[in-house]
This record gives sequence, C-alpha cells and structure tokens, in this order.
Amino acid sequence: MKSSLHTILLIGVFAACYLIYIARETARQRLDLYDFAMLSTVAVIPLSLVVFPQAAVRLAEIAGVGFPFVVMFGLLFAILFIFIHRLTVKIHRLENDSRLVIQELSLLRQAAEKSDPP
Repeated sequence: MKSSLHTILLIGVFAACYLIYIARETARQRLDLYDFAMLSTVAVIPLSLVVFPQAAVRLAEIAGVGFPFVVMFGLLFAILFIFIHRLTVKIHRLENDSRLVIQELSLLRQAAEKSDPP
C-alpha cells in the first residue's frame, strides 16, 4: 500500500496550517498546552499514517480490522472521547465553583442587609 504524492501533500498542507493555527491560539492563551497536544493529534495521526502507510497496515492487522483507515478513525475517536471527558470534568468543576460563589455572595448580601437597617 503506497500513498500518492498528492495525498501526502494535501494532508501535509492541512496538518501544517492546522498546527500553525492552534499554535497561534495557544500563544494567545486561548488554548492551554494540554488542549494544544490533544488537538494537534487531529493533524499528526492522519499525516503519520499517510507518510508511513505500512504502519497503518500493521496497526490494522494488530487491531483485527480489514481497512487501515478504520485504525485512523478509531485513534481519532479515542482522542475525541478523552478531550470530551476532560471538557466535561472542567464544566462540572466550573458549575461547582459558580454555585459556591453564588452562595457566598448571597450570604454576604444577607449579612450586609442585617448590619445596615434602612
């Protein structure tokens, strides 16, 4: 199994542009390093499997699937689940922090109303 030069160039250009974009977003502190690492795999995995097609074939044999692209999508799907799990944990933590801040603000407002009668 051999990848054509056009396929390698297409995936390579996509990977380079995408990596530059997420690196810029990380530098602007819109993404953290963990997010950069997770999102960069979206470009690195397809590029590595196109550049080294025998690795994709070997991984497909090990996984017991008939088509090497299934391995790529499986790897990307696993990365997606890890990323979504991390986002879910972050959201839960933010919800708890918001609830705590609202409760503390309510207690402070109640204490202020008791100390300053109208």
